Amino acid sequence: MKKSLPTSLVKEQRSKRYRSELSTTVNGVAGVTHNVSATGFYILQEQPCEVGSTIEFSVDLGTRGVRLKLCCEGEVVRIDKVDARFGIGIKIHSQVMKALN
Repeated sequence: MKKSLPTSLVKEQRSKRYRSELSTTVNGVAGVTHNVSATGFYILQEQPCEVGSTIEFSVDLGTRGVRLKLCCEGEVVRIDKVDARFGIGIKIHSQVMKALN
């Protein structure tokens, strides 16, 4: 059975959050999104990042027959311990969409 995050971790933010599970890579470490918004991501992965650090990350997007990758640079604004993983709140600074096929 898949364990979900406590609802207290998804607080009211400036932008509406949408729950989603998309494959990610943060500084070379695989993870999965828990929620996304127009201004940021909350990603779960097995390694933490340092709050305040600038990171590069990508999100794999699949749409009707086209594979896309959203490549971003952002700032780590929070870290949570979630079971054996870490929840990483990231504020997006820049983003570029790339087609993979």
